Amino acid sequence: MTCSGCEAAVKIAAKQIDGVKDAKASYAKGTAEVTYDSAKTSPDAIAKAIAQKTGYKTEVAK
Repeated sequence: MTCSGCEAAVKIAAKQIDGVKDAKASYAKGTAEVTYDSAKTSPDAIAKAIAQKTGYKTEVAK
């Protein structure tokens, strides 16, 4: 992410995923924090969906 528009795109993409309850992103840090229902989705599925919707490289924090 390089700007606030990128940050907004990541948040919007995340919130469109079934099971995501909340999403916060920081372009300054290059990170996103997502709260989700583990019965509906997983961190890997969220990362993959955000990458597909935005074109950004994603990875799950360890």
